[in-house]
Amino acid sequence: MRLFCMVCLCLPRTAPAHDGSLPRTVTPRPATPAALAQDLSQRDSATATLQQHCPLPITAHLLDGKAAPALQREARQAMQASPAARLVVRHVQLLCGRAVWSEAWNLYLPDRLTPDARRKLAGSHVPFGRAVGEATFSRQRLESRLTGLPPGTVLENRAILHRRTDGSGFATLIERYEEAALEVRTPQATSSDAARRQGPASAP
Repeated sequence: MRLFCMVCLCLPRTAPAHDGSLPRTVTPRPATPAALAQDLSQRDSATATLQQHCPLPITAHLLDGKAAPALQREARQAMQASPAARLVVRHVQLLCGRAVWSEAWNLYLPDRLTPDARRKLAGSHVPFGRAVGEATFSRQRLESRLTGLPPGTVLENRAILHRRTDGSGFATLIERYEEAALEVRTPQATSSDAARRQGPASAP
């Protein structure tokens, strides 16, 4: 199992409210998987990128907290953590309203996060990037795939997040983006639709 292989113009719509987490304007979603990949490459936080296109707060729907032992070993090695270091698996769907835009596996070291970030991530619906704070980390992009993906998935990104203070890796990410994240797409999936797709076949 492999985790890390190096490797239409329109005016923006005004969001109905602004609470600090919402963009003041909502821009159109990318029209193609390649455009989505380019869009996501512009920021370190995938949540912040998706939020630019959603008039509602992006939320995280918690799924199982499981990952294969080999995946966990590779995550520890990538972050230079000891085998005894506590590793948490956060498997979520990111939703704009009821539409599932992505599915993500975040394997992170809680001891390298602030107490506030740990509190926000403990069983809440706050997306990972928002809980940690985009200003506190940088993203090391490892791989971006547009082909050979599960049905309904149009893009897969893999990355490591590093603390800006000392460069330490604290999270490894596998992010799979759904057709609903595109402006031009087949009828969008809902959280119940995506939940029915969950199972061993969708695991990385």
